[in-house]
Amino acid sequence: MADFSFKITSTLNAPKSVVWDYVTQMKNVNTELMPLVYMTYPKSRAAIADNTVPLAQTLFKSIVLLFGFIPVDVHCLRFERIDYGTAFYENSVTATHRYWKHTRTLSETNGITTLTDELHFLPRLKPMGYLLLPFIKKVFKNRHSKLNQQFN
Repeated sequence: MADFSFKITSTLNAPKSVVWDYVTQMKNVNTELMPLVYMTYPKSRAAIADNTVPLAQTLFKSIVLLFGFIPVDVHCLRFERIDYGTAFYENSVTATHRYWKHTRTLSETNGITTLTDELHFLPRLKPMGYLLLPFIKKVFKNRHSKLNQQFN
């Protein structure tokens, strides 16, 4: 069964280690997502990609809030793999998606970081994907815009 997918890349004027530390903090994930979406999270999991994160199991359940206050989904955050400082491979499920696979990779050349997000998702009701894809692309464009504001 074919899923919905896209890729987006930004070049950030900061070393990879600085970008990694920023993008793996939930408060900064929400900075990237807002004003479109906000994800709840337990304070004990403010950092989402350190060496205490269990793999292949739900790290936490997040209520996804449209515009920061309208509940629209429940996201069970789960990582398949984390290459500390370089990449994470999220393989989550949500109330609306059979799967949500988000890979974020970072590479560095001369102190400049290239950050790439690749997303594959499959809604439980496949026709919803045609409606969701433009919105999710907009969310990720917003995320990259915020990252560019932060680092460029």
